[in-house]
Amino acid sequence: MTPFHMNAANSATNRSGLLKFLVVLFVLAIALASAVPGYVGGKWTWQQTPQFSHLSSLQAVLQAGLTLPGWQTLDQQTIEIGGHKWSAQAILPATEAEPSPQKVVWLLLRPQTWDRDLPQIEWTDINGVQHWTTDSRQQIEFTVQSAKPPAKPITITANFFRGWTEQRTSAVLQWYAWADGGHPAPSQWFWLDQWRQLRNRQRLDWVAVSVQMPIKPFGEIETVAAEAETLAKLIQTALIERAFR
Repeated sequence: MTPFHMNAANSATNRSGLLKFLVVLFVLAIALASAVPGYVGGKWTWQQTPQFSHLSSLQAVLQAGLTLPGWQTLDQQTIEIGGHKWSAQAILPATEAEPSPQKVVWLLLRPQTWDRDLPQIEWTDINGVQHWTTDSRQQIEFTVQSAKPPAKPITITANFFRGWTEQRTSAVLQWYAWADGGHPAPSQWFWLDQWRQLRNRQRLDWVAVSVQMPIKPFGEIETVAAEAETLAKLIQTALIERAFR
């Protein structure tokens, strides 16, 4: 390469570097222009946490539980687990004419109650009050339709495992539900909530869901997997329609 070509290449590289530097300065200038008014007023953007938008409907779920098509409610009350209030709802398929304790499904719901109420150790709290042994752990995925048009499928991931004591063996489903999805890990909710705050200045309201479906003593959870998934879909859909709208 001749000295002329080398100088031309160096010149092009320098211009490219200068252009990138100017772009960075421009972006910083915009950021500072946006931040200065908040600084002068003593109100930084990230200090103004958006409020969650479904307080009344979430409270209604806590007080009354859910109405699920094809299921009857035998009892519903608000209880305390781990210092938090839960809706405890005993449900049974509507086709069951003679309810018995061995057939009752327990639906536990803990809705978010205020802006800084975060999902954390709900599953640990339930383990503490149940005093059960857990095994056969796995995760399942199911889909429901979103409420906002155009309707589209949304995917929910749930923990699925066996919980047993000397008195009762249950197939258990657990997940945190929100309007456009759900997952048993609080970290999944956290990152989506942060993104929504940054993007739309909105919060991601949530409800902790724990379903306990009775099975034969020390039976296999696969025997009720299809029924459990169908019930989970009904619960998620009911929450989307009644708690998150």
